[in-house]
Amino acid sequence: MRLKEAVSVLRSKNAGVWHITIDIVFKDEEVYKKAKLKLNEDFFKRLYNRDDLRYFECDGINTLKVSFLRDSAAGSLTDTDCLGANFYIPLLDVEI
Repeated sequence: MRLKEAVSVLRSKNAGVWHITIDIVFKDEEVYKKAKLKLNEDFFKRLYNRDDLRYFECDGINTLKVSFLRDSAAGSLTDTDCLGANFYIPLLDVEI
């Protein structure tokens, strides 16, 4: 099953000017527990090539949350995604 088929919400967004946050809300607890076996902190660090990444498991709401620093400030001249809305895309077809 691909991640995009298992979630009710998959989004990325700015968390202030210098941070990106990714929210992954699963449709049910069974799939959430299965996904946590693969989508752990090391997986996200490798995928986004970040050592500064923070990873959260929110068991009560079947949600994974990831946050990391941006390469450049939101809205700066070197920023390519002002709202941080495209950082979730590499996750869409991940097999869980």
